[in-house]
Amino acid sequence: MLTALHKRAGGFVAKIFIALLVLSFGIWGIADIFRGFRQDTLAQVGDAEVSTQRFMAAYSREVQNFSQRIGQPLSREQAANLGLPSQVLGQLVAEAAFDHVAQSLKVGISADELVKQIQANPAFRGPDGRFDRNRLAQVLYNNQLTEDMYVTQARKLAERRQVAEALSGAIRPPETLLQAAHRFRFEQRTVNYVELTADSVPPVGAPSEAELEAFFNDHKADYRAPEYRKLALLPVIPADIAKPDDVSDDVARTQYDANPNRFGTTERRQIWQLTYTDAAKAAEDEKKIKDGTSFEDLVAEKGLSLSDVDLGLLTKDAVLDPAIAEAAFSADADSVSDVINTAFGQRIIKVGEIKPAANKSFDEVKDILKKEIAQDDAEREVLSLHDEIEDARAGGATLSEISQRFSLPLNTIDAIASDGTGPDGKAVTLPDSDNLLSEAFQTEPGDEAPPVQVGRRGYLWFDVTDITPARDRTLDEVREKVVADWTADQTQKKLVERADEMAAKLKEGADFASLATASEMELKTSEPFSRDRNDDTLSARAVTEAFSGPTGYVATADGANGGRIVLQVANITMPAFFAESDEMAQLDDELSQMLQTSLISQFVTGVQNTIGVKVNQAALTTAIGSRNDQ
Repeated sequence: MLTALHKRAGGFVAKIFIALLVLSFGIWGIADIFRGFRQDTLAQVGDAEVSTQRFMAAYSREVQNFSQRIGQPLSREQAANLGLPSQVLGQLVAEAAFDHVAQSLKVGISADELVKQIQANPAFRGPDGRFDRNRLAQVLYNNQLTEDMYVTQARKLAERRQVAEALSGAIRPPETLLQAAHRFRFEQRTVNYVELTADSVPPVGAPSEAELEAFFNDHKADYRAPEYRKLALLPVIPADIAKPDDVSDDVARTQYDANPNRFGTTERRQIWQLTYTDAAKAAEDEKKIKDGTSFEDLVAEKGLSLSDVDLGLLTKDAVLDPAIAEAAFSADADSVSDVINTAFGQRIIKVGEIKPAANKSFDEVKDILKKEIAQDDAEREVLSLHDEIEDARAGGATLSEISQRFSLPLNTIDAIASDGTGPDGKAVTLPDSDNLLSEAFQTEPGDEAPPVQVGRRGYLWFDVTDITPARDRTLDEVREKVVADWTADQTQKKLVERADEMAAKLKEGADFASLATASEMELKTSEPFSRDRNDDTLSARAVTEAFSGPTGYVATADGANGGRIVLQVANITMPAFFAESDEMAQLDDELSQMLQTSLISQFVTGVQNTIGVKVNQAALTTAIGSRNDQ
């Protein structure tokens, strides 16, 4: 399902649809603070409410998903800057608007129909293509949902769908729109082109002093020195104060004996499973196995492959059904079980490879244990030091005095800008803190700032000891960079001039091949490409220009790797339009979704304007802070 969504998200219509979807969930700009409602209510839309718990769960999932996409955890400030709180709240408020309408219209769904819809969800199908309760339990567990929570959400979703389908379900795009979208998406063009690089024009030479000064004055803001701050840093980090060498072998041995299975692997077994809902058919297949039919032949008889019935290489506790787990881990390798009666029907399994458990000796892991024990001790010491340092700060002690009292290092950063760079333009090495710089640039010299967190368990106290204001640099300070920038600018202007001259000759009827040969350039011909071309041969701007005119159209554009491109449209190909084709059926669906989403967006806006939206800003702020402090 996700793969299909990703594939469809690549088209231009899908991108428009997604943009409209974001719009429909991002129109809630109201920050009306209200009182007198239940403490667990974060927002209210008519008769429908968004609970604080529901928001926190949705927000946590969104932050986690975003963190996984970018490969690093998001801080509170980063999530806020990206607008994730308002995006999540906007979606929940939009859903609440539909809930209000559904309640007003007394829309509902029977328990039997809800069960059918849940069982029809492809995410809950087993290897045989049928609903698998074990799969349901696994999916809900992975998404931190209980079955009751999911059923409640599924019921509300079904009710919202009824409202949405009544509103926009019958909308289909007219054929004229389909034809226009088809042409836009599938039209392909081929261009002849040459690439002009810095080698294509004479060197610009060195600038005169007057030229350099004029260029510098026109771009003075680009060379402005930012504000720099001098910082005194007092870090208290567990890793810095941990002393693994002080941990005895006896203490480490006690820890080793307390967790005998930690430093090793639990036994794992490869399991394949055939699922049955008919006990007679299961018994028939059991007899076939005993009469000599192989498990693989039995799988093939059902039109399946081993990958379709593969549960994987699992530990015993990873097998959801106890009966299957017991049978699998009491069998020999390459053996096939009798019929196993489970809570969800009959099963026949085959056990493949067995990877036995294996543990490392104490001597192999004692250094790891000592380091962990020392780290735990250091974390407790950090908490104690935190309170003592805060008391000392409250008593008027300076960071220098505290450093000497507790034998802690006091580090100095002579100059750092708000982007983390020093006067040389290189990044300054900082402790692992998400908000040190933001806090430092909101603190004035003499102010006592609260400590910032470093890593998971460390703290850092800082003082801003001096501020160097932002200023305009002189030409002499940045002369080398200004010369390089002036040279690049003049070279680019010459490239543009030469490209325009060549384009003008082409427009007058010159032969491109002859023109390229006379200019000692290689004339290239592109492969046919569409508007969504994405490679390093032609720049995005060149692709746009290629679709801006008919065959023979001439244009210039910046190149993908710098320089300048001169192109001429050589050929235009338009695939035939067949309204009954699979690709047009997909395009029809995408356009329908786009139109439906646009209508729904307008509807939700109308609901908001009619019944109003109230947001408990204080509860929202608390909820966002609570999620990030967990």
